[in-house]
Amino acid sequence: MQAINQYKNLNPSVYYLFVARLVNRMGDFVQFLLVLLLTVKLGMGNTTVSLVVTAMMVATCIGQLLGGIIADRICRKYVLLACQFAVSFAYMLCAILFATNQYHWVPLAIIVSSPFRGATAPVSNALVADFSEPQDRSKSFSLLYLGTNIGVAVGPMLASFLFQRSLVGLFVVSSLLMVISSVVLLLHLPVISPKVLRGSQNKGNPFGLLKENPMLVGYLFLSFLYAFCYAQGSFALPLQFVKEFGEKEGPVGYGYLMTINALTVVLCTALVTQLGDKYSHFANLRLAMGFFALGFGIYAFSHGMLVFFFATFIWTIGEILMATNGNVILNSYAPVSSRGLFNSISILIGGIGQSFSPLIGSVLITQGSYQLLWLVMSSLLVFLSLYIFLLEKKFNN
Repeated sequence: MQAINQYKNLNPSVYYLFVARLVNRMGDFVQFLLVLLLTVKLGMGNTTVSLVVTAMMVATCIGQLLGGIIADRICRKYVLLACQFAVSFAYMLCAILFATNQYHWVPLAIIVSSPFRGATAPVSNALVADFSEPQDRSKSFSLLYLGTNIGVAVGPMLASFLFQRSLVGLFVVSSLLMVISSVVLLLHLPVISPKVLRGSQNKGNPFGLLKENPMLVGYLFLSFLYAFCYAQGSFALPLQFVKEFGEKEGPVGYGYLMTINALTVVLCTALVTQLGDKYSHFANLRLAMGFFALGFGIYAFSHGMLVFFFATFIWTIGEILMATNGNVILNSYAPVSSRGLFNSISILIGGIGQSFSPLIGSVLITQGSYQLLWLVMSSLLVFLSLYIFLLEKKFNN
């Protein structure tokens, strides 16, 4: 109960952003089942799928960068709404393409919508900062993090149901849910003029700031490699489920697995955060990489559904530790006047890591096996744990 009470008395706009984030993630079916959509429903091979997913991720990265830049010059509320309506339109177009048997255009429509979807992350983060007091900022971002995962807890189950029954319905429902969240923001979120924020805009040279803050360079490398490994959960894992459990049970099982991931985040975040308070943020990051390494290592030898579920629970503890400690370190070392810039760069670097992940993953699977892929990812995560120890030793003395 104490964990819930910390979210009282926040700025009302933060609650509206929370509702919008929850609804958006609950309706973001396309991202939950993209790989399965391309393989099972459109009949694409692993290599082609990896190229489509990589193109989508690159487009998302472009949107993340441009979204942050544009939102510093134009009203952030309207930038966010424009991006959400663009994604909603694209998903409705996909529904029409499936209904008219023009489904070969669907991957292109998804790729074109990706920059708009990517832009929503830095813009919504900026809005959370705009509408939260400094002393409540961590609570506000924590609430948005919970909203994301509550939506993810519900979304995959509904997505799996629609995936097997109606792809048209899948895209229509996803589009309508995004419209609902946009209407909530349109009606209730105040407008802050860019002129009000202009005095706080960062005008520093990003490369110069990085040179002055080598710890941030080290953290950005961590963000890249972590995102590279993490992305295999949405690329290799659904493919492995189809191989292990078939085209009918695989998508359903993967949906349940993602629900377990989200429920673990929702139910365990407060407890994990409380236990983590006994250790430094760097120590918690090392533990995070250890939990990921263990969970991904179990995937290398998993065959039964319950073993997959258990491994997912293990690495989700690592995800919580990363989410609740990584941003603290980033914002502690970033110059106060440049925190927004470095958060945007961190998101972009993570997106680049995710973009490379499907290509490398496809090679490891094709030339080796799923076991090889997970062992490589687990080894990289063990390396990251040691790398974090070196960062702490060098910069946290």
